[in-house]
Amino acid sequence: MDAKNSLMGKLLGNADKFTDKQVAETLEMLVEHGVRRNATDIHIEPHERFVLVRYRIDGVLRGMHKLPRASLGPILMQLKTLAGLHAEDTQMPQEGDYSVQLKDHTIEVHLSTMPVYGGEKAVLHLSQERGNPLDLAELGFWGNGLKTLNSVMASPQGLVVVSGPRHSGVAATLFSLLKDVNSPLLNVTTIERGVKYRLPGVNHTYLAGGMTALEGLEAAIKQDANIILIDNLSDGQTTSLAVQAAATGHLVLAGLRAPSSAAALLHLRHGGVEPYLLVTSLRACIGQRLVRRLCPDCRERYPVEQDELDMLEEFFGIRTASARRQLHELEKAASPVIFGDVRQLNSTPERITHLWRASEYGCGTCDRTGYTGRTAIVEVLTSTESLHKTMLSKEPLSVNAIQSAALKDGFIPIAMDGLVKALRGHTTAAEVMRAMSV
Repeated sequence: MDAKNSLMGKLLGNADKFTDKQVAETLEMLVEHGVRRNATDIHIEPHERFVLVRYRIDGVLRGMHKLPRASLGPILMQLKTLAGLHAEDTQMPQEGDYSVQLKDHTIEVHLSTMPVYGGEKAVLHLSQERGNPLDLAELGFWGNGLKTLNSVMASPQGLVVVSGPRHSGVAATLFSLLKDVNSPLLNVTTIERGVKYRLPGVNHTYLAGGMTALEGLEAAIKQDANIILIDNLSDGQTTSLAVQAAATGHLVLAGLRAPSSAAALLHLRHGGVEPYLLVTSLRACIGQRLVRRLCPDCRERYPVEQDELDMLEEFFGIRTASARRQLHELEKAASPVIFGDVRQLNSTPERITHLWRASEYGCGTCDRTGYTGRTAIVEVLTSTESLHKTMLSKEPLSVNAIQSAALKDGFIPIAMDGLVKALRGHTTAAEVMRAMSV
């Protein structure tokens, strides 16, 4: 990754000045490289002797290129010009958007800059129209959670919330849900902040020109949409109107930034939504994270030693005999549907016996990383009598109270779902713990 010898370095040379053509071709190549590797964003960072370019791939930043230090100014100038920012302002953070045409498809780039020691740092968030949404099972849903969602989505009205932090795959799940219920017999409208997926027969509304999510939702209701997808409930007014719409004949699929399904419900409850209205409209609340998926060609199975077992039992809350039995039963239920040898379980009713890890050197399939893509670890909290009582109680509401009520009805938290997938070799326990720390 030497500045003189890297592909980008060769394109720019090692001069102190660069032509507009050199800079433009370098930026296009950076984006093209990111798209080829399925990167979500590109970080351009000043260092003392070079400019470091890192790509976020499968949720992890990886250094890819070093550019000549003198190229930082021309690159930032070009980026700011493309995004319509103040090119000479280097003291304040700025944000803007532009598009890159790569062969037969367009890449939307959201640029953010900020002053750092040594100059300015730029981050390019890449967004491109994806193919057909995956099925829920392909995303990581299985068992009772998948059955519950299939049942819930058969309802003509109600609220389904998908929650998670940034970069947790919320949009992918929303559009997978929408794909399953989309029909030419229905009026389906989305309210989105950028191009993600396009489904035939769906009216995609992108927030542009100053239109707000609230205004988009009001328009969709006036046009009598049967199904409304909102990619982010970003404010109280939009949230309140979405819940009202779900209670009065519309099926509303909504994204929400929250660390868990219980936290999402608490957010809705404390966001000005009347408890009885929320209870009436809610059908399901999904919580999720993304973890890196182990390469099936080079992953390694290993026996769990006692010190690691103690740490796992502490982190995942499986210190009791009943919790360990439940984990074993979940692994048995998952074995036919989550890859791994169905004849080979990695737990007993008493303990975890084996786990999986990435190969230290990887293989050709995974580009020597040990991982191929990402999968979701999920939880599905459904509207039940226990949950209704908790939500309508006059006692102070908390995440623990909501989750305790859900556990009475067989709720499986995200962390437990992740541990089951780690037992099946889909990911690693370390990946699950890393994702849960977000």
